[in-house]
Amino acid sequence: MKKLILVSVFLLALVATSAAQQQMKPVIYAGGGLGMPIGPTAFKDGWKMGFGFGGGVGLQFNPQIEASGKFYYNTFGFDWDKLIGGASGVSGDGADFQAIEFGVDLKYMFAAGGQTALLKPYVVLGGGFVNVKFTDATITGGTTTYMIPFSGISETKINFSGGAGLDYMMSPQMGIWVEGRFLLIATEGESISFLPIRAGIKFLLGQ
Repeated sequence: MKKLILVSVFLLALVATSAAQQQMKPVIYAGGGLGMPIGPTAFKDGWKMGFGFGGGVGLQFNPQIEASGKFYYNTFGFDWDKLIGGASGVSGDGADFQAIEFGVDLKYMFAAGGQTALLKPYVVLGGGFVNVKFTDATITGGTTTYMIPFSGISETKINFSGGAGLDYMMSPQMGIWVEGRFLLIATEGESISFLPIRAGIKFLLGQ
């Protein structure tokens, strides 16, 4: 976490310096929302809808184009009710799927009014890496509890994403955004995919 904070501070300082030299605008994002499992079938049927949160820093090159580095934490709870099927005296916990994504987004905005437009529909493409892992699982039956150690399983894979959204600028320096996108994690065998639906706030620094 300390390394992540230092990297974020460094990126923000670098972005601010570049913007000052080239008269571009630094931009800061923060937000979160829900995630819907899409594939493969085992992930779609075995895990419930999850949630995530995060943010990013970047540059608005002009009223239509932004590029930003991002970090998001996503988690999906395992559907124990579906697995156990109502078996009397049996319960389960854990085995949550966690995906920590970090990478770069490129956004193109269709704002006819340029910098002063209030509503800015956009499309976004992203890429980078995702660290995927599971939490430990426990299964309890009567007075006996079994623990399945999943926490040692962790992999970092390439990911790609794309989607569309809308910025609503409440002022030249601040706005809110909402978007949906499709995210694909290139794991071995069948790739893992989910649909993040997020909303949040953005800040444009400078004049």
